[in-house]
Amino acid sequence: MKKIVLLLLLVAILGGIAFYLSSSNDPFKSEGVEQSDFAIADTASIGKILIADRSGRVVKLNREGEQWLLNGKYPAREDAITTLLRTFKNIYIQRPVPREALEQVNTVMATSTKKVEIYDLDGDLIKTWYVGHATMDKKGTYMLLETPKNGKSSVPFIMDMKGFIGMLNTRFFLDENEWRSTMLLAYPEMNLNEIEVEYPTDEASSFKVKYGGGNEIELFTADDNPIAVFDTSTLKDYMLNYKKMAFENYRTGLSEVQIDSVRSTIPFQIIRVTDNSGRHEIKLWPKKAPDYATGQKADSTGLDRERIYAVYNDGELALAQRFVWDKFRAPLGAFVSKE
Repeated sequence: MKKIVLLLLLVAILGGIAFYLSSSNDPFKSEGVEQSDFAIADTASIGKILIADRSGRVVKLNREGEQWLLNGKYPAREDAITTLLRTFKNIYIQRPVPREALEQVNTVMATSTKKVEIYDLDGDLIKTWYVGHATMDKKGTYMLLETPKNGKSSVPFIMDMKGFIGMLNTRFFLDENEWRSTMLLAYPEMNLNEIEVEYPTDEASSFKVKYGGGNEIELFTADDNPIAVFDTSTLKDYMLNYKKMAFENYRTGLSEVQIDSVRSTIPFQIIRVTDNSGRHEIKLWPKKAPDYATGQKADSTGLDRERIYAVYNDGELALAQRFVWDKFRAPLGAFVSKE
């Protein structure tokens, strides 16, 4: 009897050791269940998105009516939000992670994933994605799913998106400046009241436009003298630029001292737009070209041919594309008949 008891005890011990070893070494062994339902069909139900990495960086995106707010203080880029929502809706499993690669994938994901929490309009957590690295061919992305009901999935999957070929992890970036909307003003219906364009070093080229809609348009000099005869068609064409006014980004690469230096100089142009919400001001400065810039990117005076510095309503210094903003750089003489 004693021998039987000892034998059963030995079997139990060996079985426990075997189970412990298999649970520790085989990544497929987990208390969680395999979860693969990553997609969210109704993206209109999403009210908040949190993206975080292991270094402590966090991006918070909250739906505020028709817009999204970044970290509670800035409008978020509409295109970047649209990309996220499409990803949430159209994601699918490309293939399971091969068993022989699972341990290595789990090891890498344990140190380099981005955590993406997706909440509904009531603030309840819908799903959490752990977004890992890309596959070797850059056509898939390792991800793991967690849900409030079932917890964290026992295994990750290689994910893809309908209508897209490439990596998905780059969509979940954590640089606040990359998420910030660069849209300043938009008047698609030309619902503005007044435009004032000032050239601080050339007052004679400065002008004002008062607009009442349709053909109700008036042109003035900088000191409010009306221009009786002017080219209405050319002025209207110029005003079409105001349908959309945007900077490029807020990543100037300048130190605080350098930023203060730029702002202390006289801008080459100041644009003021008045609408029903008030007056908005944009200041523009020339930008020195990088030392390594070639003739295509630097003019004869050493200025950048592609970008300028800009500030909206005395906010942060930003970069703006000359291709866009040179269209706003018209003098009064451009609209006055040369008869």
